Amino acid sequence: MARQAFAHRGARAGLPALLLLAGLAAASAAEMTDAQRFADFLRSAEYRTLATRYFNEQEPGPLRAKCATLTVAAWGDPVVVVPARFKKNGADYSLTAGRWVQPATLNRCGAKVARRTLLTEDGGILHGGALLPGEFPGNLQLEDSAEHIVLPAAMGLAKCGDYKTLWVLDTKLTSPARAQGWSETWTMQACGRAVTADVVYTADATGMNITAKNVKAH
Repeated sequence: MARQAFAHRGARAGLPALLLLAGLAAASAAEMTDAQRFADFLRSAEYRTLATRYFNEQEPGPLRAKCATLTVAAWGDPVVVVPARFKKNGADYSLTAGRWVQPATLNRCGAKVARRTLLTEDGGILHGGALLPGEFPGNLQLEDSAEHIVLPAAMGLAKCGDYKTLWVLDTKLTSPARAQGWSETWTMQACGRAVTADVVYTADATGMNITAKNVKAH
């Protein structure tokens, strides 16, 4: 799913996958830093297969019903929340800590779409958490804050009481993202009804003020 209702970012999407850095032999990795190991890990086939699986599992239900399989067209640079750490594991190295947002451009049945997944190492397992689809440019805290403003407004307008039927289908920038703020359009579905909202971010003395405007059910 792609941020349905208020699911926590730590929620584990799909089945966990064990982490092994099969390509980093101890002999060649002895002089590498964790940052270098992390860069190699992000390029590994194992990591990209897992991340692609999470992108597919987290695709909003109404969109997945129309296009069952997404493929990665281009990988974006990760946004690191907790730096990755590695530990020697026999001839290889394993990931023991780390949390980051992995963005990518995906091919959705011929259309290019922007997606992100939140990857968190926990006990030797890399978990994926769904994030807003589309062009949302803010950090995790701002994303949570925006959802707690926009989603209840969408539910109320659609007269929908079942958050399991709420999906954010897209976020699209309507002005450039700058430090002083920006604006977006959110496209959602609640109880089967299409809902759109204009979301405006304005920097102030306390941080970023968020306003949902022109919330409409279609």
